[in-house]
Amino acid sequence: MSTLYISDLDGTLLNRDARLSERSAEIINSLIRKGMLFTVATARSLSSVKLLDRLELKLPCVQLNGVLIYDFSKKAYIDCIPIRTQAAKEVLRILKKHDRTSFVYKVDREYGIHVEFEKLRNQQERNFFETRRSDYKSFSQIGDMQISKNDKVIYFTMVDDYERLLPIHQEIEMTDGVCSTLYSDNYSDLYYLEIFSDEASKAAGMLKIKEMLKADRAVAFGDNYNDLDMLKNADIAAAVGDAKEKVKAAADIVIGNSYEDGVAEFLMNEM
Repeated sequence: MSTLYISDLDGTLLNRDARLSERSAEIINSLIRKGMLFTVATARSLSSVKLLDRLELKLPCVQLNGVLIYDFSKKAYIDCIPIRTQAAKEVLRILKKHDRTSFVYKVDREYGIHVEFEKLRNQQERNFFETRRSDYKSFSQIGDMQISKNDKVIYFTMVDDYERLLPIHQEIEMTDGVCSTLYSDNYSDLYYLEIFSDEASKAAGMLKIKEMLKADRAVAFGDNYNDLDMLKNADIAAAVGDAKEKVKAAADIVIGNSYEDGVAEFLMNEM
């Protein structure tokens, strides 16, 4: 029986410093060399997945909560799910109504990612910008965000207080063509609100990769609310010990803590 093992990054595979430990890298690389089918599913894009440079990943991985699938062996994106233009315009209208701006991700035909924003609202967004500004085709500040019929919008993301993001999240959830996920940042007291096509999800990405590989089952690892759909659609759902209580309740098993190489230790016992 062939098994796909797929892990979230922040708060699951990565430690509290957003790093992959040397022990986790050593264990997982050893298992990949032995034939284990291992990959990741993350809200991050390829630029941030560089945190995994020490991993010898060969399989496709899920990025931006399922909007993109990147194939490490081909060094190319093999799937992209954009937001329909009218839905993207409606999202922007809702954000402006709430006096809120966002990082807006757009792609060109070759999946080159451009990121635009109007202003940086807090230190976390400034950090977001500074750590990613050199990783995209362009990362630009503009005066008045607009979406044209030629724009291929794939993602909106913002960081703020829960109370400020919750009403936006609730209104987005009632908007046709998109879905959103609201979850706490692993490294601050703030929350992320991320908006993307309702045809995209970590679960859908996981199932696509499972089908590509003709794997018999999928074992998924997660810790936060944006992992719930993936865990619910996995054959075996594993939550790390320091996951949100709701996530642990939804899991089939609870493994070791993220900061104690919980995923790697579990995988080592699987082989």
